[in-house]
Amino acid sequence: MDNVSNEQTKGLNKLITTLYDGENGYKEAAEEVDSVSLATKFRELSQQRYDWGHEIKPFITQMGGKVDKGGSTGAALHRAWIDIKSALSTQDEAAVIAECIRGDESGVETYKEVLKDTTLSADARQTVTRQMQQLERTIAEMKQLHRTYDNA
Repeated sequence: MDNVSNEQTKGLNKLITTLYDGENGYKEAAEEVDSVSLATKFRELSQQRYDWGHEIKPFITQMGGKVDKGGSTGAALHRAWIDIKSALSTQDEAAVIAECIRGDESGVETYKEVLKDTTLSADARQTVTRQMQQLERTIAEMKQLHRTYDNA
């Protein structure tokens, strides 16, 4: 595999790790909140992150790369989703939503970083761009939700 393909697969694998962390973060959040509608929303977002990871995997294998299995672990644990555990322990839904927003905002940064790679295939770029735009819409939605729960 040449350097270009190697850089592309590294970036796309970083996205998969980010999505895996988001999937698990939302799954944990869904289990901890009291609001049924909020738990349902979090489960949907968790599933969406899972689906997005599966959309990206073929681009890695097409370039001859290996898909990283699983999320980040140990010292490299994705920092954006760590604080969700402390927010969950407070059972404060506004705090949980705020941590989810933070995790997704970090995800957008990872997407932007990957999109800086000018050698990404057109199909990969289109998929990554679409996912990032949806992620940005989700953040706006979650900020709206946060205001609702913060004032409750």
